[in-house]
Amino acid sequence: MAEPVVLWVGTVKGAYRFQSDDGRRSWRIGEPLLPEWRVDAILPDPADPDRLHVGTSHEAFGATIRETRDAGATWTQTPLRPPDEPAEHPLTRIWQLARGTGRGQLYAGVADAALYASDDDGASWREIDALTRHPSRPHWHPGNGGLCLHSILVDPHDPRRMWVAISAVGVFGTTDGGETWEAWNEGLPPMTMTGSPDEDAMFCIHKIVLDETRRDRLFMQFHAHTMTPDGKRSSGVFRSDDAGRTWTAIDRELPHRFGFPMVLSPEGELFVAPLVSDENRVFDGGRPAVWRSKDAGESWQRRDAVGAEEPVFTGVLRDAMALDGRAPTGVYFGTTGGDVFASADAGDDWRRLPARLPRVLCVRAAAYA
Repeated sequence: MAEPVVLWVGTVKGAYRFQSDDGRRSWRIGEPLLPEWRVDAILPDPADPDRLHVGTSHEAFGATIRETRDAGATWTQTPLRPPDEPAEHPLTRIWQLARGTGRGQLYAGVADAALYASDDDGASWREIDALTRHPSRPHWHPGNGGLCLHSILVDPHDPRRMWVAISAVGVFGTTDGGETWEAWNEGLPPMTMTGSPDEDAMFCIHKIVLDETRRDRLFMQFHAHTMTPDGKRSSGVFRSDDAGRTWTAIDRELPHRFGFPMVLSPEGELFVAPLVSDENRVFDGGRPAVWRSKDAGESWQRRDAVGAEEPVFTGVLRDAMALDGRAPTGVYFGTTGGDVFASADAGDDWRRLPARLPRVLCVRAAAYA
């Protein structure tokens, strides 16, 4: 019997849990959790469907990590740094939570851009100072969403090799467990509009993902823009085959190059959700759709998320798409209008889940026995 899937959705007003039947055809939603808090990041426990970490923030009360072991009935709270510790850079939001390869190893990416690590499953945290104090730091400028470290990738075969992405700065890589970091942005179109005086720190990355079956291959959703010498919109989807050191555009078949989320299945299926443009961040024609590539971006196929219904002029944010690890892969995304869509067959057929939520910020899926 197939394992049911639990889908966690973080919004501007709390988190929501959906659970499927065995076939991922029928879904039920639970009660709202943490409805007073913004939930930008969710990290489910792969072995326990009732346990997860979330990154919450509030305009008045700041940002913190929370953990539940009973599906949200009770929560514990852990600050990333002591409240009375002087802050060189303000901690305003927790953009990403990721699991390392070691037992109890977690990572958190925050704004203003910094990377934190935990070796005790989130009970305590330490800042990775070598990244925060990178020589280019004085020239880091924020994107529209702030100066956010939003992507964290750990090589499953070598835990000392990691990548992070920062908006609107670029990609940084380490091969020594975070002792030193290098900027890896060759091949990307610089964005002078960021205001940074450093041409090596003016790249607005939206998302990066790692191909775990091909260790040196990464994919990127970039902030496609019109600041190219010929006045045309720059590329927005890239691939690297040398561990991020150089990047090549792979979006020639996509109708639009601007977008935020990107996910990659274990079978090598790459999914993106193109939006019209930076200035018009909605689905083209009001038709929610994802585009899928099965050949590392050499070709793409459109997969519409709904049939002939009313137009839906919304978009998808950078962390609001997820896969469930099943075969065929389940694909999920939430929109800025609060809709959540699910496909149990790698994007061929879709259904809208039975709820309309607040603005969706993040989506995570996990299958459990």
